[in-house]
Amino acid sequence: MLTTLIIKDFAIISELELTFDEGMSVLTGETGAGKSIIVSALKLLLGAKSSTDIIRTGADEAVVEGMFTVDHSHAPAMAMLRAIGIDLDDDEFVVRRVIPRKGRGRIYIGGTLQTISTLRDLMRTVIDISGQHEHVSLLDDAKHLAILDRYACIEHLVEDFSRQFSGYNAIRKERDTLAASLEERTRRLDFLNYQIEELQNAHITPGEADDVANELRCLSNAETLQNAIDSTLADLYDDEHAVVSRLGSHINEIRRAASGQPSVLALADALSEAMTAIEDVVHDLRRIQVEDASPAKLEALQNRLSAIDKIERKYHVKADQIPDFLAQLEAEQKTLVLSDERIAELDAQLAQKQKELLELASELSKYRQSAALKLSAEATEGLHLLAMENASIDIQCSSSSSFDDLRSTGADDIRFLLCPNPGESPRPLAKIASGGELSRVLLALKRALVEKDDVACYVFDEVDTGIGGLTATHVANMLKEVSRCHQVLCITHLASIASYADAHFRVSKSVVNDRTQSKISLLNESERVEEIARMLGGTSITAKTLDHAAEMIAQARDSFTPKPKS
Repeated sequence: MLTTLIIKDFAIISELELTFDEGMSVLTGETGAGKSIIVSALKLLLGAKSSTDIIRTGADEAVVEGMFTVDHSHAPAMAMLRAIGIDLDDDEFVVRRVIPRKGRGRIYIGGTLQTISTLRDLMRTVIDISGQHEHVSLLDDAKHLAILDRYACIEHLVEDFSRQFSGYNAIRKERDTLAASLEERTRRLDFLNYQIEELQNAHITPGEADDVANELRCLSNAETLQNAIDSTLADLYDDEHAVVSRLGSHINEIRRAASGQPSVLALADALSEAMTAIEDVVHDLRRIQVEDASPAKLEALQNRLSAIDKIERKYHVKADQIPDFLAQLEAEQKTLVLSDERIAELDAQLAQKQKELLELASELSKYRQSAALKLSAEATEGLHLLAMENASIDIQCSSSSSFDDLRSTGADDIRFLLCPNPGESPRPLAKIASGGELSRVLLALKRALVEKDDVACYVFDEVDTGIGGLTATHVANMLKEVSRCHQVLCITHLASIASYADAHFRVSKSVVNDRTQSKISLLNESERVEEIARMLGGTSITAKTLDHAAEMIAQARDSFTPKPKS
């Protein structure tokens, strides 16, 4: 539902913040005070087209911002929010619309920049504004089937049908793939056989490319390594003046000369240990066998590395991934080889599935036709209470017995139609011209769907057009009834409707510093009595008018009796 509405520099509104609660809220005020501006601002939050004409004179931009709460069980809204990457931690999200005088407008949902189409898709699951066709979900023929299913309490059956229908399509897709032309399958199988044979003959193992490359590097340095070892052995041990021979002579000279000098003898011992270490290294160097880097072996390694690289480039797959890739090819090969047997098996499955789906679709059609009669009667009853005694709601159910006409929802097309007068043909709701008539039709439908419709907030504009007296009281009672399950915002000129409100806002207009601006105030109990008295008596507000207004509010509280839950 809508909890907070902020409007800045919009038409004659300088800055405004409204807080709404559950139940029924009404906005009243003199004609031209700015009530329609609130509806226009809400339209922007629902994705209506913007214009720089709405920007307050002297301002650079107009801003409309709304905070909404959404129940996590509200599947349509939650699905949309998840789709745009918004994860609700506290059940709240903010929609912000900025209309600059220059440049492109901006839309933010949950602080993230979004497109107008995304805004429209999300908000049509959250709020309806009656009288504006682009914002009323009940005017969308595509939604009528889902609404009727919700009313009939068969959504679980529809979900089961949808799952089975998806399963049928998966089988059908596999069958169609296998049933490609014999020539194409033969050509594909020959190609797979060639690829599999080539990969199997290549005998490429994981890590082999790195091993070959390392071995090739080692062999390329073999001659240099052998020369380094020979040179080192010669200098350290083999030559006439090798390091070990000369070091031994020096150690003996130091020992003879340092008799009686322990510190010098210790150094001689250290040199002796170093010589021993060098002799150990010489021994280890002699044991090293440098692999023969023959031209033939180098060529063989280079050829192997080139063959691996060629396979990688040809199949666009790394050498380590070749075993998995080969397994995929072999699986496809097996599928094609067994395709004829599999096609016959799938054909049998499809025939059985078709029979089951047609039976389920027929069952859904019976539920829908029965629910359509009940919903039609209940909605028509609501119309009669709203001074449309000759009108009726007709729910058109078109069903098909052909399997080719089945969809994921069954075999039915559902449309809500209005017959305004006896003898006239029913018409689609979207083609109703009168805003006041449309509001009452929608109110009658929403009354019937009060516990079924998942739109959280209803906004009624012009709901009281062309009515009064007892009919207005019926409208008020119906709005109150709807507000028990949905938030209701209603703009009205009728005291009999305003008296039923849970929250009453007054819209007024004044001139401040030579500038006209609109103001909206939440009324307390005494202010509310005064406002309803004004609506009753105009400028002549007497004690009697005030008493009448207070009595209307009291009667509204006492007289409302909600429709029994089904």
